[in-house]
Amino acid sequence: MEKSTPSIRSRLKQKLGFIGPGVVYGLAVLGTGDIVSNSAAGASYRYSLIWALGMALIFRYVWVNTSAKYVLITGESLLTGYGRVARWVPWVVIAAFFPLRHMTNQYLILMMGSAAHMLWPLPLAWSAEIWACLFTFLGFAIAFWGGYPSIESLCKILIGIMGVSLVAAALMSNPDPADILHGIFIPTLPQTQGLYSSILIVLALIGTEAGSIANLTYSYFIQEKGWKGASYLKRQRVDLAVGALCLFIMGGLLQIAAAGVIHPLNIQVENPEDLGEIFWRTQGNLGLFVFALGLWGSAFSSFVGLNTGHALILTDLCRNLPSLKRVREMKDYSPKKDPIYRTMIAFWSFAPLYIIFTTETKTVWLVLITAAFGAMLIPILGLSLLKITNDRELLGDYRNGWVTNIVLLTLISLAMYFGYQNGLNLWEDLFS
Repeated sequence: MEKSTPSIRSRLKQKLGFIGPGVVYGLAVLGTGDIVSNSAAGASYRYSLIWALGMALIFRYVWVNTSAKYVLITGESLLTGYGRVARWVPWVVIAAFFPLRHMTNQYLILMMGSAAHMLWPLPLAWSAEIWACLFTFLGFAIAFWGGYPSIESLCKILIGIMGVSLVAAALMSNPDPADILHGIFIPTLPQTQGLYSSILIVLALIGTEAGSIANLTYSYFIQEKGWKGASYLKRQRVDLAVGALCLFIMGGLLQIAAAGVIHPLNIQVENPEDLGEIFWRTQGNLGLFVFALGLWGSAFSSFVGLNTGHALILTDLCRNLPSLKRVREMKDYSPKKDPIYRTMIAFWSFAPLYIIFTTETKTVWLVLITAAFGAMLIPILGLSLLKITNDRELLGDYRNGWVTNIVLLTLISLAMYFGYQNGLNLWEDLFS
């Protein structure tokens, strides 16, 4: 009897099964920070900073791939590796988790509510706030009870929805192909225009795209996927490349759409409602729907994915402490059932909800400052990663090559330079 040829649907399902952590990671980090940073870049400087997005994503790929290699080869978690450098390094990471996760979830909650209100306005004065609460509870439920498998399935659906909406938004903006190519391949750093300097936006792109503390989550997602050992290195590299490519395409489309729609109006963007109104005024109801759908998808996926990733990281750190290690060694132990994991999911989901009751919150400013603050951690995390991934005893023949080391050192140097320049700009703004 002849074997039946697999259908296109079954082959596609099989190929999609080979990827997963990269898509979850991509949508987790393609949050509102990326939307706002790229929208601000396009609105203020048109296509001039697309090169910065590409550069940041190359750095991100090398950074995250190096981290994943360490986990696959050694079998250790990334924070355990950082602890080999110095005991205080993991605790610096954890100390940064709480303010960054809190601030990030503040603007994610705001944008989930704003985007849902644009799509389905309720006949109530508090429509956006009600939607924000509903999606906060839904995101909490998925992370709390569903765990990684549910999140992976959700992200594969959302990435398709967002991809279609962002392509439509870019095409509707009447893009200029020649200027887009110039912005991709010829780096420039324009003089400040409007509210946000080009240096602040580049630093925010580096913070959101290259050296974000969220990069730690990918190595935990591959552990949840069940990938262990050197045999998974090739699959992991392809998986991460798919995630990085999606990030570049979506970020580039955002800059293109903002350059064509917002830049000609010379409008300063401070809140997601500003973006929605601009798309509505220039593209009508279709433009508003396309933009709001992409905004909601990125905010919701980032809220769920990053809460899950950071809860896994904190659980791992705590369960490696001698006094708490016994629980991890119990039979049928599962991180998603761990009390520490569940407590962190609840805390990070609900603690920032008070933000919906504040007035005149400049969400875009909050996003850019949070991303820039995250970039300040790059020197500590980058130098620690360089040390453990060049250790012959730990990685043997899999230790870093010279290209990887140069890319990581360049990223660390750029983060320090732009951080210094941005610090000078902020000082002048505050005290001049």
